[in-house]
Amino acid sequence: MNIKTIKKIILPLFFLITAIFFTNAGNSYGATKKIITLKDALTLAVKLYPGILTSKYSYLSSVYTKNETLSQYYPQISATAGYSKNSFMNVDNNTVTSNGQIITEPGINYSLNDYSASLNATYMLYSFGSRYYGYLNAKYEMKGADAGYNYAVNSDLYNVILNFAEYFADKELMKADKENLKNDEIQYKAAEAFYKVGTGDLLDAETAKATMETAKAAYINSIFSVRIARLALLNSIGLPPSKNYVFVNTLRFKPFKSKLKGLIKSAVKNNPQLKQALYAVKAAKASVRQSAGGYYPTFNADFSYTGANSAFPLNRNYSAGLSVSIPIFNGFLTKNKIDYSKAALNSSIWNKKLTESNLIYGVSSDYYALNNQYLTVKALKSSEKASKLAYTLAFKSYEVGVGSMVQLVTANAQYISALTSYINGRYTYFYLKAKLYSDLGLIPEHYLK
Repeated sequence: MNIKTIKKIILPLFFLITAIFFTNAGNSYGATKKIITLKDALTLAVKLYPGILTSKYSYLSSVYTKNETLSQYYPQISATAGYSKNSFMNVDNNTVTSNGQIITEPGINYSLNDYSASLNATYMLYSFGSRYYGYLNAKYEMKGADAGYNYAVNSDLYNVILNFAEYFADKELMKADKENLKNDEIQYKAAEAFYKVGTGDLLDAETAKATMETAKAAYINSIFSVRIARLALLNSIGLPPSKNYVFVNTLRFKPFKSKLKGLIKSAVKNNPQLKQALYAVKAAKASVRQSAGGYYPTFNADFSYTGANSAFPLNRNYSAGLSVSIPIFNGFLTKNKIDYSKAALNSSIWNKKLTESNLIYGVSSDYYALNNQYLTVKALKSSEKASKLAYTLAFKSYEVGVGSMVQLVTANAQYISALTSYINGRYTYFYLKAKLYSDLGLIPEHYLK
């Protein structure tokens, strides 16, 4: 077997192995892509989106603040220990006593050790509600922070749904623009062919060409709109702008069957903004009672142990007793605190009423808008089907020389306009539905469970 024969056998085999390798590499690369449905996107946003995590840790900080107020229900215990060594030189009195005899020396240097230790404890026995209402105020502020976290989750997940729907709406609109461009290219080729054989005029050909170029520009614009919408979706989830994420459209167009009365009742019960306002009122009431505690005494139990000596064992002293702290005058501090708390309470009460009123109005508006949009979309679907048929008939008429280019361009424009309206209408329905559930405070419950 000569070298040429070997090359004829080995080289094709080499190229085959190389092709298989790159094919497998491509398949491996494709396997790294992550498929993301709407539910996946929402789940990821809860874990990754910075706005949600900010609210989460803000809530956790309020939990620890509430726990801090419980410290007043426990004794406060502290201990200290000390050691010092002091050196002295007595230059004025240079006599010391040693074994009963007086010794006179020119100067005396000496040092003393000093050991000390203490243990102190105090416990608030009674504060006329100041301690309790301080805890209650912190507790309701914590609950308000929890409602704020739920509000952030609902709002941010609504943005994810909005961007998810916009991304797929733009993709469908891009397909519509592509179809429009394809139709215009067919029209232009037909008009140009008729002009070349002498059965059409130059005006029809130029009109079709101008229409085609306009459609081409619209299609280019829609391609970049899809890319921008994808970046917005990734950002709202908290994901980096990577091509390894593949989104799958899981939105379904279904009628909304809930009744308005039940929706309003659910919103009043679950809406996080209204919960925030409610807990703000409760916290403000507790703050008023806490501020009033500045007029009343507090009773404490105290205990202390001290020990000190220049050597061990230490001389020990014990002390235990009760103390009463009675406020007499603090420069009207308590009065101003109470007035401030009352003003904050009134503000919270009116804010709660305003929030509830706006919520009922918002849910009612969402409900009627959603039902209206559902019926509108059904009508737009019928219009899209009819206009598509009209365009098909107009094109056939033009092909056989019966119809005009103006009629054909007009029919195509009406069809694309109807298709665009149907796409926008359908995805607007998804926006409105998500907004309703956001106002209800039930986006996680509806979309994630």
